[in-house]
This record gives sequence, C-alpha cells and structure tokens, in this order.
Amino acid sequence: MNMISNPCLTIQTLVQRGVRISLCLLCGIFSLGAFAADEKSKEPTPTPAPSTTQSAKPAIVPAAPAVPLPVSKAPASQAVAKSSNNPDQDMTDVLVKKINKSSGDIVLRSSDLPPQPLAPKAEVKPEVKIEKKAEVKPKESPKSEPIVIVVKEELIAAPTIVPEIPWTYADGPGGPNNWANLKKENQLCAMGKMQSPINIITDNTVKGNLSPIVFEYQPFLLSLMDNGRTVEVSARGSNNILLNEKRYRLVGIHFHKPSEEVFNGERAEMSAHLVHEHYDGSKVIVAVMMSSSSQLFAASEKRRWWATSEENPLFQIILSNVPLVKNLSSSPRNVVINPLQLLPEDRTYFTYMGSLTEPPCTEGVTWIIMKNPLIVTAQQIHSFGQIYTNNFRPLQLQGDRIIKEIR
Repeated sequence: MNMISNPCLTIQTLVQRGVRISLCLLCGIFSLGAFAADEKSKEPTPTPAPSTTQSAKPAIVPAAPAVPLPVSKAPASQAVAKSSNNPDQDMTDVLVKKINKSSGDIVLRSSDLPPQPLAPKAEVKPEVKIEKKAEVKPKESPKSEPIVIVVKEELIAAPTIVPEIPWTYADGPGGPNNWANLKKENQLCAMGKMQSPINIITDNTVKGNLSPIVFEYQPFLLSLMDNGRTVEVSARGSNNILLNEKRYRLVGIHFHKPSEEVFNGERAEMSAHLVHEHYDGSKVIVAVMMSSSSQLFAASEKRRWWATSEENPLFQIILSNVPLVKNLSSSPRNVVINPLQLLPEDRTYFTYMGSLTEPPCTEGVTWIIMKNPLIVTAQQIHSFGQIYTNNFRPLQLQGDRIIKEIR
C-alpha cells in the first residue's frame, strides 16, 4: 500500500499494528495529506510525444509493483535526509523509518524532519528618498524706476468766459446778419423761408373779400419798459381781436423807426406793432404805419405831403412816461391808455404769412398790415428818434408767398 497517497489509511494500518502515535501529529498529518492530494490533482498529466512516422495508440504501462523502501541502518542522529520540497513526503518518510526501527511508542519530533527550505524573502526595495527640489521662485523682474515728471508750476489763467452777445438792429457781431450765429434756436433767422418784413408791391396783391377784424380793446393801466431796442408796452386786462372766428389776446405793443414794412420800395416814418397770441401759441401781429402825412401811399398820383399839428394822445402818453433807465419797467400811477387810439379809422389791411422780426425769428405768424397810417406830429416822431432810430430789420425775400388785400 502506498502510504503517501493515503495518509488516513496509513494511520489506520499503524493503529492496527498496535503502534501509538502521539496525538499532536494527527491533525498535522491529516492536513498535510489532504494538501498533498490536492496538489497532486492539480498537476497536469504529461502528454506523450507523438511519433514522427505514424500516429500510434498510447501504450498502457502496467503499474510497477510496490518496492519496499530500504531502511538505512545509520544512527538517527547521523541520518539527515535531504528535503524533497514536499512536507507530506518528508513526514511520511520519517514516520516509516521510525516504525521500522521500533515497535514501541513512536514519537515524532520536529527535529526529525529535514530542514525545510526557507521561503524566499520578498525583495525589499530600498527606499528611494525623493528629495524635494527647492522651490525656485521666479526671478522678479527688476523694478523699473518710477518715472518722475517734473511739472513746472505756472500760473494758469482761468478760462475767460465769453459773454453772450446780445442781438441788436445795428450792424456788428449782434446785428441782423449774425442773429443765426448767436444761438442755435435762431437758425430760422438765416434759413427760414417765410421771414418778415417784406416789400409789399400794391399792384401784385390778391384782392378778395377778407373777413374784417373785430377789435375788442378796453382801457388799461400803462406799464412800459425801454428794453434797449425799443419802447415796449405790456398789455393788461382783456384786450382781444377776433379774426376768422378765432380770438387772440393782446400781449404787447412796441415801435420801430422807420417802419419795418415797405410799400412799393418805401418805408413810413414809424410803425407800431400790436402783438396778439392765441392760447395754442399762434400769433397775429397788427402793423400800423405812423406818419405826419395822411397821404402816405398814392400809387397813381403825385403824393401830397403836409404836416399835421394834431398830436396822437396815446403816443404822447407813452413818450412822456418812458423810463429814464433802460431795462427798467415803469408803471405810473393812474395812467390809463386805450389801444384803440393807435388804430386808423379806415381799417382795411394787407395780410400774408411771415415770422417774428427779431430772434428767434419764429415762423407761422399772421401779419395784418393796415393800409392807412396813424397820424402823428413830426415832433412826436422826432422825440421817439431821440430814444431809438433805425431799429428795424432789413427786408427778407418774399419767395412764393401770396399777399392778400381786403377790398
């Protein structure tokens, strides 16, 4: 019986022979035997090499008879078996030798087993110390030296504030030719297409049945001012005109010398402008020529000029109350005027669409120009000339505008 392949059977045989085995070895032998059997089952079966000439059937080799193991007679102390690298085989060999030598109690010691080869120690790799490289800080770029700008202290004169140039009727920076350059809102003074005043050629007017103007004037307390360009009366109370079923309120009266309006190329000695305004902003200006002669315009016959000795009472009140200081308003006590006294008895008129005759030269103004003049004395005209003279705007192009005349 092969004792190596079946450790359990070996132990049973030994027991039958009356051999006592120390209990401390039973578990080890059983474990080693089972381990050996498992390892043997895992070994691959060698495959016979094929014949070069022909394919032969595998030969069945009979198992060799069991040969009793020779027993060495050398003393146990001298017999040192070499290890077979199989712990089960080594233990079996030692046990068999012990049985063959004695029939008494068999004691199996660890010293009886051949020394087992030491398992190769795992290679211990030397620790490689990774030296941390010293952090290399980026080299700082050389600091550029600050640029020092030396500024010489000099007294800088404050910007001169150019005073606003007031508009005026005289030639110069503020004159009529430069009104559009004084302010942006004055652009119509140079670019407008319906500017005033214009030359009215009486033979080229369109005569028609125009609606008469209804003057709803009432007396009011006088308030006037010399504004540096003309004498201006501020209207008070309810003073209106009714034109084409639309009511306009009187807001002021001012004077020009000579007249701004031109008839057939000639100007009157003076003119008065009565400015009216509707609540929607539209304006109507009534222009009255002022002359010391009743025959101001005669198209077909020779003009007859003669002076009149009758003063206009309203115009005289205005001249008598002109303030002594310009741009200062004056309201004399208990002085009442009636604007009806500035109108001629015959109130037929010319009309056309024009503009204001001073900046900002707003267009869309309806002009009503009385055909007959207001009679004043030469002295009154002369007195006004001591305050203002030549305060008029030059003529503007008529263009394609139509001038109508009431019959």
